[in-house]
Amino acid sequence: MTSSKLPINGAFAVAVALSTSSLWADASDRLHVHGFVSQAALYSEGNNFYGDSRNGSTEFMEAGLNGQYSFNPRAFLSAQITTRDAGATDNGEVELDYLFGDIKAFETDGSGMGFRVGRVRNIYGFYNKTRDVAFTRSTILMPQAIYFEGNGLREILFASDGAQLYSYWDAAGNSTSFSMTYGINREVKDKVTRNLFGPASSAITDATLESPIFAQIQHSRDGGVRRFALSVLDLSLHIDTALPQTPNIDLVANGFAASGQLNLQHWSFTAETAYTDVKFRGTQTDDDTSIAAAYLQAQYRFNPQVSILSRYEYSNIKSDDDHDSSGHWVLGSQWSPSRNWLISADYYYMRGTNGIPLGDNKGRELDSRTHVFAIMASYRF
Repeated sequence: MTSSKLPINGAFAVAVALSTSSLWADASDRLHVHGFVSQAALYSEGNNFYGDSRNGSTEFMEAGLNGQYSFNPRAFLSAQITTRDAGATDNGEVELDYLFGDIKAFETDGSGMGFRVGRVRNIYGFYNKTRDVAFTRSTILMPQAIYFEGNGLREILFASDGAQLYSYWDAAGNSTSFSMTYGINREVKDKVTRNLFGPASSAITDATLESPIFAQIQHSRDGGVRRFALSVLDLSLHIDTALPQTPNIDLVANGFAASGQLNLQHWSFTAETAYTDVKFRGTQTDDDTSIAAAYLQAQYRFNPQVSILSRYEYSNIKSDDDHDSSGHWVLGSQWSPSRNWLISADYYYMRGTNGIPLGDNKGRELDSRTHVFAIMASYRF
């Protein structure tokens, strides 16, 4: 992307729309409208990250407008539209993020069960379903090792077209929840195949995400002081190509993520680990790849407005004939002068090339070390 002016203007347009929407949203107790807008500036040494960051980039912007309409206490309609610019991995188009009906089949004082139908948010790890909202994550960039932030796979991971079953059980300060999403086949956009395969994507004529499955069980104790989650995914990507020797390729990925968090008065400690097995079928030689990843994060809150953190991420990609590991150190800080505003500043030291956006470094050899300095301003309605 050669300029960030259009995405930035799009962000301010969303902000104006959100401000206007709040006026008429307040007129009805059934309708609730919210939104967010974030703009970042990045500078890097080594590799580019979201635009030409080695010369300074503002090609990282996120904005969204979401709403929920309540037909009755047990039936809801929820939707969100977003625009996201992230260097070569996202182009700033306005897209329908999710749109689903939510029906609670039954609900008691301590439990409930229901289902959602439409384009539903996939629950994976602690942060996937709210990954675009800066207020819900602890750093500007998501933990690379678990959420594939720089690989441009958000569209595959964030939402599925299909149905989602959910339930929860509450008792004496403890809470347990379960969700499972089963998706139908969905066409994958060209930007996803470009992020996955780089220049080789020019030979791809069509790509379809087939029957994705996401499931998670989560448990919290003492009102959220301790949180635990186990998530699983099963994805299949069918690819048609213009190459006579490999007309069809299937990419099958399945794996799990284990998550844990401890929240104290001033400290929060978070750890997540994941293992993903990826199989390529239809190529001249079938290739199996495993991705083992984890991160450990410590966050300290001086007060409700100011916090700092440190995080270490590790990932190891191993195929039949090669392996590559990466380690990322992250130092971050957040300042929230009011409920609506958040200012974040981070430093990332990246050893290795796992997660470096290939599109932002097209035509150049990747460096083995990357330093990224980032600052982001966020506003929510």
